[in-house]
Amino acid sequence: MTNEQLLKILFDNKDDLYKKFNEKIINTHKKIIGVRTPVIRKIAKKISKGNYESFLLKVKHDYHEQILVEGLVISSLKDISVVLNKINNFTNLIDNWAVCDMVVANCKIIKNNLDETLKFIQKNINSINPWKTRVCFVMLLNYFVSKKYLNKIFYYVENDKSNFYYIMMSKAWLISECYIKFPEETIKYLKQSTLDKVTYNKAISKICDSYRVLKHDKIILRNMKKKSNNA
Repeated sequence: MTNEQLLKILFDNKDDLYKKFNEKIINTHKKIIGVRTPVIRKIAKKISKGNYESFLLKVKHDYHEQILVEGLVISSLKDISVVLNKINNFTNLIDNWAVCDMVVANCKIIKNNLDETLKFIQKNINSINPWKTRVCFVMLLNYFVSKKYLNKIFYYVENDKSNFYYIMMSKAWLISECYIKFPEETIKYLKQSTLDKVTYNKAISKICDSYRVLKHDKIILRNMKKKSNNA
């Protein structure tokens, strides 16, 4: 598929209401066409089954949806080394949470290649590119919340000192998922952590938003919040 063909399909599937909705919730510098996610996924799937290499070489980045299609094509490839290498470069195109999170969630190949992915995370989690760092935390969120990696997750969360909002929110989200699966270990971590107030309080808020947390536990957690005007 050529870039021109892609644009035609995208504009043929334009939804003005969805465009307005995305413009409100996605803080991107790119223009938004307004194409719904199922259509984007269908396009990316078709490309990945064809001459995807030619597509990846020629696709342009004028619109949010072009970048999203490219990311979904990359994340659907079957060689973990190729996927991670291409994602490493692709992070330079990311400027919003939607592209970051959708592409990472689509990298199902990571499930069977945790060791190699962890090496990628270790190398890139302290990147000067904040979106590359968020990619790493979202990888941890999607694929590594298990007993085996719990202490490593807490280590990465604790040692990241970024004040970039979308990194802080990914860490809060990650902590909340750790609590859902491992409440005792996570509450112990929170009690001794030196997390900034915003991330710490947002993590507790996200935990308390879950229907899987008992009312009594939510009361305890809310009482653990740090006093702050920012969270």
